[in-house]
Amino acid sequence: QTINYPRNADDFTLEFDEKILELSLSNLIHNAVKYSGEGTTVDIRIIRKEDEIEISIIDQGIGIPEHEQRFVFDRYFRAENVLLNPGTGIGLNIVQNHLKNLGSSIVFQSKENEGSTFIISIPTSK
Repeated sequence: QTINYPRNADDFTLEFDEKILELSLSNLIHNAVKYSGEGTTVDIRIIRKEDEIEISIIDQGIGIPEHEQRFVFDRYFRAENVLLNPGTGIGLNIVQNHLKNLGSSIVFQSKENEGSTFIISIPTSK
């Protein structure tokens, strides 16, 4: 697998809990790698919007079945297509709760057998 890190990362300065950001990104990148096959690419992108910075983790993995997507952030939830893979189902729940507690958010888009995109939005101070 190839991980494409954002070339513009040094252009951004965040005032945010470093440990929570590290935990969130490492969980999302780990999931992207774990659920993507050999020869795929994981892209990490950062963009500045008017009042926030968005960090996206984009994979070409197995995706999340549409009928299960509403449960993705539930504690202990594991989609039917990953039950044979190791995991506890608590990582995304922890990430979402920590981000929410710090005034940030996480959303995702996914299509089964095509991949997923998870986006962390962090408000910026003006």
